[in-house]
Amino acid sequence: MILHLAPRADWEATPPEQPYRAASLATEGFIHATQGDALLLRVANTLYKNRPGEFVVLAVDESKLTSEVRWEAPTGDVIPPEATVSDTAPDDALRFPHIYGPINRDAIVAVRLATRDADGAFVGFDPLPDLANPLNLKSPGQMADELLAATDAFSEALARFKDSVEGRLAQLDEEIKKLH
Repeated sequence: MILHLAPRADWEATPPEQPYRAASLATEGFIHATQGDALLLRVANTLYKNRPGEFVVLAVDESKLTSEVRWEAPTGDVIPPEATVSDTAPDDALRFPHIYGPINRDAIVAVRLATRDADGAFVGFDPLPDLANPLNLKSPGQMADELLAATDAFSEALARFKDSVEGRLAQLDEEIKKLH
């Protein structure tokens, strides 16, 4: 699982049917990411502590990404001094995942709100299910289950109606026979 820190406003401005494109994709050719909550907090505090606004963390399943991921060495002062080799790439090289293209929505497995203290420091994460499903849409499985339940209820109601009509017709037949 790799993580991408994004301004909440940018994330929410992206239509849910479209892949997410961070601003760095246009300016640098890739989307920055990291691995692990601890390192993400360190990077966030190094680069974004003084930037106002809310941020979200996209948890991305690297195996589901349609864009290429390259584990590359960071440039400049992006590595917090306390970061260690074991905090980053699986082979212990000091590298970060760079996503060379947009992040397809089905690769995003969770969205969390990055929480901050009064001084703006990033301190943790809160779940934000409304961002993962902003329209509160039901899954295809949920809709199929509801359709089956509604179909069963309709079939039962139709059977009761049929029995009621047949019963009433039988009564009418008896009344007609008595008249003859």
